Amino acid sequence: MSEELGGLISLSFALVLLPGICIAVTRQAAEGLVGINGSFGIRTRYTRASDDAWVAGHRAALPVVKAMWPVAGVGLAAAVIVHISFGGSAGTGVAFLALMAEVAVVLRSAAVANRAARSTPAAPDQ
Repeated sequence: MSEELGGLISLSFALVLLPGICIAVTRQAAEGLVGINGSFGIRTRYTRASDDAWVAGHRAALPVVKAMWPVAGVGLAAAVIVHISFGGSAGTGVAFLALMAEVAVVLRSAAVANRAARSTPAAPDQ
């Protein structure tokens, strides 16, 4: 196996794993199954202000986080097509760009969660 194919396989694994983990954690927090903690979830000043803010933030973020699946699907398909068509590290580059698009979705979901948590009655003063 070439180094380029190895890189593509590694990034492809990450492309699928990241949405799976992010969606599962966000869904559990939105359902109140995962409380405020220091390890995972969308942890901002406002989402950690109260249990209500935590749940409200994750509920608001869940639809945004779910957008990671289409990003992963399109990114993975594009990376494989580019790798087959052009070879070399082109497919790996496309997979990396797709992974960065997923990171952008995560950052967007954090902003949405923060905004929703801020609007809960127990949110700290601005």
